[in-house]
Amino acid sequence: MFFFFAVTSGARELGRRRCRHLPCCGTYGGEVSVTCVYRQFILFFIPIFRFGKRYFAACAGCGAVFELSREEGRRIERDPSAEIDPSAMSRVAAGNAPHFCPRCGAPVAPGDCFCANCGGKL
Repeated sequence: MFFFFAVTSGARELGRRRCRHLPCCGTYGGEVSVTCVYRQFILFFIPIFRFGKRYFAACAGCGAVFELSREEGRRIERDPSAEIDPSAMSRVAAGNAPHFCPRCGAPVAPGDCFCANCGGKL
């Protein structure tokens, strides 16, 4: 008797969500596109179960990509109207937009340690 099984990768778009503050481009209340990436075990071409879920959010403004914590990702997956908590995000890829000071919103160079406008630490 032959058994055909495999482990494959998959992804599912969870749609656009709002985020209180995007640290990549300094936007308040900006939108991100959320994606769930997972592995799945299939038996005879039928998906049996999924495992290893990871959640990612891409900034609509600058394209920066953030990984969401597992708990935050599950919360976002269950509630389509939920707003993403910025403290549950960690950046995995930089965007192409200029950086902004979190205190005053002035554009700053990527290597700056202090804002030239307000003097705040970056």
